[in-house]
This record gives sequence, C-alpha cells and structure tokens, in this order.
Amino acid sequence: MAKLSLQEARKLGFCEGPLVKEYNNQRIHDTIGSKEYDFRSKLDWRIAKYLQFLKTAGEIKDWWYEQTTFKFPDDTWLVDFDIRNNNDTLEYWEGKGLFEADTRRKLKLLNKYQPEVKITMVFNSKNNAKKVKLSKKYLNKICILTKNGIQTILDKSVTEKFNI
Repeated sequence: MAKLSLQEARKLGFCEGPLVKEYNNQRIHDTIGSKEYDFRSKLDWRIAKYLQFLKTAGEIKDWWYEQTTFKFPDDTWLVDFDIRNNNDTLEYWEGKGLFEADTRRKLKLLNKYQPEVKITMVFNSKNNAKKVKLSKKYLNKICILTKNGIQTILDKSVTEKFNI
C-alpha cells in the first residue's frame, strides 16, 4: 500500500484534523414568519426566532438565513444570517457554539478581501465568547444569546475598549 508524503497528505486535507467534525448540533425544521427553514443548529433556530421578533417589533427591516457566501481565493464562507437594518445597511450574524481556528482564518480572509463587511458573532455562552480574544479585532460585535434576547459584550461602533 502506497504511503502519502506529509506534503501530499496536507494537500488532501488529512492533516487538518478529523475528516468529519462531530458536533452535537440538532437540526431543526421550522416555519418562522411564514417561511420554512432547515436550521443547522438549535442556536441558529433561536437566533432566527429572535430576528423575527426584532422584525415584527420594527427594530430591523428583514433577515435571511444562509443567503450570502463570501468567496476568497481558496475558500468560501456561507454566513448564517443577513440583516437589513432600518437605515438599509446590511450586517451579517454568525451563530457559534464553538470558536475554532477555521472561523478565525475565515475572519482574517474576510478582513483582508472585504474589510467593509461587518460580522457579529452570536454565541450560546459567555465561556465560548471568551475564546474570541485573538480575533475580536476582526469583528463588529460579539453577543451572547440568552433567554431574554441578545446580550452584547463587544460593540466596536460604540467603543474600541472592551473586556471579554
């Protein structure tokens, strides 16, 4: 049986960690705001319900799930949520249970190729949000989804000083 060199193994992605990532994500199919969605995780589903609440309350104009893909020379990033604010600006939200190196790399690519894009990371816990420390310079906001809504723990539009 032929053996791969380290360089060949890297090209095929064998050195990138497990070939299949194992998460405990629970896929959810639901109708929100008269549209049907297949959410990849319970966190995405909870964020969508919150965004629909904001839309109904008139806080945002609209939102979309998995509509925008950012393309880079050697990668792509399908963002979880597009939000059209009342002033017609767009922002993008990404729900994260875990903040991994792959997300950090994609944030760096986005900052390099499309620095005008604003990304908000929404985490399911403060402990997971703390792992963003090295990448917070690439983010517009860092939030935690709580039972009472969104708690913002970083907002660069308000201040450049923040503690996580």
